[in-house]
Amino acid sequence: VVNLAHGSLYLLGGYVGYVVARETGWWVLALAAGFAAAALAGLLIQVLILRRMQGQDLRQTMVTIGLSIVIADILLWIFTGQVYQMEAPEWLQGPIRDIPLIRAYSAYRLSLLGFGIAIGLFLWWLLSRTRVGMMIRAGVDDRGMLAASGVNVNLVFAVTFALGAGLAGFGG
Repeated sequence: VVNLAHGSLYLLGGYVGYVVARETGWWVLALAAGFAAAALAGLLIQVLILRRMQGQDLRQTMVTIGLSIVIADILLWIFTGQVYQMEAPEWLQGPIRDIPLIRAYSAYRLSLLGFGIAIGLFLWWLLSRTRVGMMIRAGVDDRGMLAASGVNVNLVFAVTFALGAGLAGFGG
């Protein structure tokens, strides 16, 4: 599925994370809430809308563009056009010094690099080394054969779509 609503799911995760961090003061809880909100929205998009358009790439693309506009406009209506900023937790603030070739670099930016590498390695492992990854790859190659082997293909694709949407929300 070509999901052009990912930007809006990123935005949703960012706003939900901001609200949770503002209300609770817990940065890690804000990350989890942004992931969960975007994953739930992605799951609803997949189950309620995109599942009915399997194999219709152009239609899915147009629908996700429309959803992106609608979601972004609803969030703009709720949060207005104001800029909201959230500080990183204390343990990620300040520069890291004395690393070879890096004189002073933000601990927050280095942690983002670490998060990105860890998520990339996890997704590689998930897709290439697990049974779930095998089912995802098989479903992309031959959906009918996977269904004939007794796998609930709709569930596999719904969970995959929710994971991708959740990662967009995590990024937000």
